[in-house]
Amino acid sequence: MNDFDLVMAEKPSPEQQSFKCGKGNFKSNALLKERDNAFALLYKKFKLPDYTGHDHGPGEGVWTAALCPPSIKQETCLECLSNTIPYLVKNCPKQKTGVAWTVLRTHNCMVRYADHVILGKPAEPVWGQFSSPPNQANANANELENGVNSLSNMLKTSAAGGDHLKKFAVGSVKYGPSSHNLYGWMQCTPDIGKEVCLKCLNDATNEMHKCCSRKRSLGGTTLSANCYFWYTHLNF
Repeated sequence: MNDFDLVMAEKPSPEQQSFKCGKGNFKSNALLKERDNAFALLYKKFKLPDYTGHDHGPGEGVWTAALCPPSIKQETCLECLSNTIPYLVKNCPKQKTGVAWTVLRTHNCMVRYADHVILGKPAEPVWGQFSSPPNQANANANELENGVNSLSNMLKTSAAGGDHLKKFAVGSVKYGPSSHNLYGWMQCTPDIGKEVCLKCLNDATNEMHKCCSRKRSLGGTTLSANCYFWYTHLNF
């Protein structure tokens, strides 16, 4: 039995997942096996909220990491990881580095691996982007963009100011003449420092405008290997 089949997870649809593979391939099947072992160990040990989600294979040649929002249940996180780890391995079969994201209606998760130490080291700035259809009731993109900026400014300092176990913030703002409610959360991997986290969240906000707020999307999510930003007009 595959370790990741232990949680009977509903499979995400294709539009709910994304991945990025790095350059260069592993040069031996032993390292590919070590990647599998490292992910199995990560999955087995992952525990919210007091496990930072980093591990390595027994030969210390492959390092893995995972991230779930601390607001969700342990079994929900494991269900998300059980869908995302095989998806990443399938789509980055031999590459030395890779990251994948699964974004569902109420939560998301990230997994990554590399052939070098990743704890405390910022990843390359690659992004996954997910958006909802345009919100016809909110026809003013400038108002939504300003609302997203307000939400980002409120959340990012709080998230970046977290400790070595949790860098996470959740909240809401009102925007526009009609006082639309906008909800969201931000999170960084807890191993990176405050300034690195802030930069990542600023970049996530810029990516959010490109994919989502300028297109009047009802909701949007931008994710990297070190942080993410999520907003919605629906209370969660």
